[in-house]
Amino acid sequence: MRRIKNIDDLEYEKLKLRVKQLELEKQMRRSWKHIKQELAFTRGTKQPDQANSKIRTGNPMLNGALNYGASFLSHRLGMVAGKKIESTAELFLEKLVVKLSSLVSSKKESQKASKS
Repeated sequence: MRRIKNIDDLEYEKLKLRVKQLELEKQMRRSWKHIKQELAFTRGTKQPDQANSKIRTGNPMLNGALNYGASFLSHRLGMVAGKKIESTAELFLEKLVVKLSSLVSSKKESQKASKS
């Protein structure tokens, strides 16, 4: 933070901090709203197209917790699968590069031998 020399600079810094505070509060409200929607009692009536894919029990709070846990687990499993596919693809590409480089080097050697 820079040094404040006069009252106008102080007022300006206060204004900047207030704007930042309001932006952070807005972000918190959006985040809280998202959490409330995930755990809402009437989520099935708001989005009927997704109601078939959600877990249903007699307790709405349990529904929310199970749905949140299921979405978390599916996200984690997707990330693990993605990492596994990525590592497999990297190994395949490394082997391909080695084969291509050996092929190119053998062609160069055969061209040198044919010139001699």
